[in-house]
Amino acid sequence: MRPITDQTLKAVFLDLDDTLSDELHRLNVAYSVALAQFPNRLTSSQVKETLHHYMILVADLYERNAWTELSEEQRLRLALEQAGVKSNDDLRTAIIREYFRNYHQGLRLLPGAAQLLQEANCHCTCLITNGETQIQTEKLRLLSLRGYFNHILISEEFGSSKPDLAIFQHALKLTKSQPHQAIMIGNNIPTDIAGAANLGITTIWVNLHNWKAPHGYKRPDYEVPDPEGASELLRLIRAQTCRQSYP
Repeated sequence: MRPITDQTLKAVFLDLDDTLSDELHRLNVAYSVALAQFPNRLTSSQVKETLHHYMILVADLYERNAWTELSEEQRLRLALEQAGVKSNDDLRTAIIREYFRNYHQGLRLLPGAAQLLQEANCHCTCLITNGETQIQTEKLRLLSLRGYFNHILISEEFGSSKPDLAIFQHALKLTKSQPHQAIMIGNNIPTDIAGAANLGITTIWVNLHNWKAPHGYKRPDYEVPDPEGASELLRLIRAQTCRQSYP
């Protein structure tokens, strides 16, 4: 393991989506509910097939960090076409409306997330999440997560998104820590890992879906398969810093 250079670890920064919450599961359930609202237009088999293609498409965009490559309407249109469903603008608009009405259906913590939060709370914690303030705030409320964080930074509210240095610099300021005294835990290399690493913050990549690390970015200091792995690693790092303080 790369050692933390200071005697103590002061701050732990955490991402939300697919680091603590199961974002792909939420997407799957929310769209499943939305598509099922149109039995006169979509058979049950067409709903299943559309959802299958939609999730393949979303996983590809997610892995490549190319979420803005296609709009919500374009993603849905492609999934419907691949499922052999003829659709028009009105149907797609109605399905998307139902998706957002059911946006938080299927929201849940990942296995091991509660354990990770408890371990992180041995230090000063800051949530750093990209997204709309209203949506991310509601996720935190529904998952009962606000009490786990000393500070919360949501990109829309803050005015800067990961990987911008500004949002990480502000997290350091809030937690009164230096880069070598902090750890960033997240699932996205271009945003979570690269952004933090550019400031010299130690990084833990939660590679939940066993994706290949994209080229052109700094490698994470550590890689784990899930939140539980991040929790165990954080405990080892904390023990290591304690040994440095008390030889």
